[in-house]
Parts: sequence; C-alpha cells; structure tokens
Amino acid sequence: MSSSSSSSSSSSGSDDDSVQSASVGEKRKMDTSSTSKPSSASIKVKVAANNPEYDPVVVSFPRGIPTSIADEDSNATPPTFTYSKFKESSSRGRRIKGEDDHCAYSAAASGRGHDGRLSKTYVCIFDKKKNTLKLVPSAEKGTVFALDQSVKEYSPAVVNENSTMGGEDNTISASDRVKMLVDSFGSKKKQKVMDSRAANKVNVHSVVGGGNFVPENVKDSAANVDSQEISYEQARRDFLPPFDADADAPQKVYNAQALMGEAAWNKVSGIVNRRLRDLKEQGGDSGETICEMLVGKGHCPKSIKVLMRDIKPSATGSPYRFKVAFFLYLIMRFYNKIDRRGFLRGKTVDDCINECHLPHETGVRIFDLFTTPIEGKEDGFLLSKQLKTKMYVYCLILFIIASSKDMAVPDITPLYKDLRLDDKQAAMILREAGFLVKKSKKGEIGVTLSTPLVFPPPRRGKRS
Repeated sequence: MSSSSSSSSSSSGSDDDSVQSASVGEKRKMDTSSTSKPSSASIKVKVAANNPEYDPVVVSFPRGIPTSIADEDSNATPPTFTYSKFKESSSRGRRIKGEDDHCAYSAAASGRGHDGRLSKTYVCIFDKKKNTLKLVPSAEKGTVFALDQSVKEYSPAVVNENSTMGGEDNTISASDRVKMLVDSFGSKKKQKVMDSRAANKVNVHSVVGGGNFVPENVKDSAANVDSQEISYEQARRDFLPPFDADADAPQKVYNAQALMGEAAWNKVSGIVNRRLRDLKEQGGDSGETICEMLVGKGHCPKSIKVLMRDIKPSATGSPYRFKVAFFLYLIMRFYNKIDRRGFLRGKTVDDCINECHLPHETGVRIFDLFTTPIEGKEDGFLLSKQLKTKMYVYCLILFIIASSKDMAVPDITPLYKDLRLDDKQAAMILREAGFLVKKSKKGEIGVTLSTPLVFPPPRRGKRS
C-alpha cells in the first residue's frame, strides 16, 4: 500500500484525483500501522470414530423450529426426545420421538449396511483452553433425522376404531370412508347394500364361545350413532356461518361481525360511517341517498336497493344494518362477476379482487370464504357448486339480519330472484340454517328464526 501511495503522489502534478488518492493512501497507511496483527495459534483437529452408544443425534425441523427453542423469552416447555431401536429384533436403525406442550415429533432411520456416502454430518466441539477441535460423527453414520410434526390436541370429527391419533396408524381405511359417506349421505338402497356387505364379514367375537358378543355389538352401535352426530355437526359448522346454538334470542344466533371477519368489518364500517357523516352534514335522512353514495353509478341488485331505501339513517341501529347490507352488495358484485364462467383468472387473489372492483380487505374475505385456487397451468380461483351453495346461505342470512333485528322477514322473494334461485332451493337452504319458512297464497316466502335453535334432521338422498 505504501508503494502505491508514493507513486501516486510523485505523478500527481496538477491532477486533483491523484492528489486525493495519495491522501487516502497515506491515511490507510497510518491506520494499518496503528493496529496490531492478530496472534496466530495452532489448533489440533481430532476425528472421533463411530460409537453407536454415544454418537450425538442431529435432528432438523422441516416445518419450522418450535417457538420454545427459537424464542428465548417464550414460557413454553422445550420438547423432550427419546431415542430407541427401529426394530427390537435388529441392531440397525434408530427411531426418535419427542413432544412438547402442543406438538409431537417423530423420525426414523432404517440403518445402512454399506455406507458409501461422500458427505456426512459431524458435530464439531472446540476447546478454547486446549485449542483442540474434535469432530464427532452424528448417530447412524452421519444421518440427520428430519422430524415429522403433528398437533397433539387435534381430534378427528369422526371417531373410528381404525383411526388412532398419536400412534403410528392415523389413517382410515378406504372401505370405512365409503361406509361413513354412504351412512351420512347415501340412499336407503345403498345403505342396505353396505349393511349386507358388513353382515357378510365374519367377526371372531360372534363365534360361539366368544363371550362378550352381545355387549360389544351394543357398544359398537352406540359409537356409530355418536360418530354420525359428530359428523353432522361438523358438516353443519362448515356449511353455515358462525352461530351460537345456545343463544337466548334470535338476533344473537348469527353475528354479522363474526361472519365478515375483523378486517372486512373494519373496512366496511369505515366506508359506511363516512357516508353517514357526509349525509348528516348535508342535512339529509334518506336511505336511498346512502345507497347511491355507497354503490355509486354501478349496477345494484333491486333487492338491495329496496333494503337500503327502507332503512332510516337516523334510526337506532341503522349503521349496523347499512354495514350488513353493503357487505351483502359486495358479495353480489363478486357473484355477478364470477358466475358467468364459474371462475376468475389471475396470478394472485389481488388480481381477481381488482377485477371485481372490491375493497381489498372485503375482497380477501369473500375469496377466502367462497373460492378455491385453481390447480393447473393457468392460475385463478374457482366457485364450486358446494361453495356457491355456501354463498347462498350467507347472502340469505345477511339479508335477514339487515332487514329486521327480530330475524323475521315477511318476504325474501326479491333476494332469491337476484341470486337466480327458485323458491324451493331458497326454502331448503334456510330450513337447514334453522329458520321456519312459510309460503303464502300470494307466493311470498316469509322466514322467522326462534330460540332455542333447532336444526332439521339430516336429509337422505333419493333412492336410485
């Protein structure tokens, strides 16, 4: 560095850049002269031989390191592990299992007879006092155990004797899956076929001398009834909006804020509150004016126009009803856009939200509720038949919430016509949601909701 600085200064002349580089070189020379050179030390490297009894076990967490390990300030208990043979009859292979407060971890290696790998895993231990670096091969000849993570508290909606959580076998056989589907949704004819097949199976406990044949069969039949009730309840929860089955008043059964989600509710609340404040400053008190301010010049279904027109902005509870009605309008805008082809093309959900002209927070909620990503070469989101029925349920319940605080509407005909539903479909959907549906002589469909909430029994499929 000193030679380059002197040559630069000798050839500087009137050149400013050369003078600058010379000064920088002299400064660097002064800095380097003031610092001391690091002291060198010799380190001895030792490589330990394989010792199956004491070799360290190296694990990895493919699904992410647990919070109890990654976060030092966490109060969660770190996972504890046990290390055992893969098979009791063989000395090869090892199995590792562990658990913490919430998850269980497991991994196994079957063992290697001839190991010709060029890359292996070693644990390095450096001793500062002795200046030695010891390389210890990890267990199972340098194997890294990739831990499979599962949630301990999860219990399946349908309890089956062949399904065990926390054990090695956590799957339901194909025949049991078919049996449960037919029992829940199949026709009586198909159920008889499945019962006939089950009757043809020979059970060792049914042989004379089995002892507990009758008590075991009684226990199994009770378990099947319980499993069906659990499956019906789970299917109802997936089909309907969030509801309180123990509510003591009809207006407490379905909560629009819980239905919309926190982010979508805050966005809709901000838009509606601003429009109501603008109307108050103008001295107006018309629901039709609020509708025009919210919807703009775009197309608005007739049922929602009439709904907002009948709400008086100065009345108690009107902001809540306007928010529900506006969210219903956004769902209808999404439905009218996607119903033409049943899907929307777009690389991301943001592209599809922009195509539907929806506020971002509400658009994310709507696409999360009623669409599934399209798998294949072209990206997009699909409105399946099941999700379309779910959307009908949400729309009908939102319309009833916005129409009356008592959850009673004399006529829902305008809405189900805008949804392109017939009266039988609309009545069936509302009955599944716990509503009482009556059709007048004029053809008007009135709905009411009462408590305690009572759901109809499961419908059976048509006989084929």
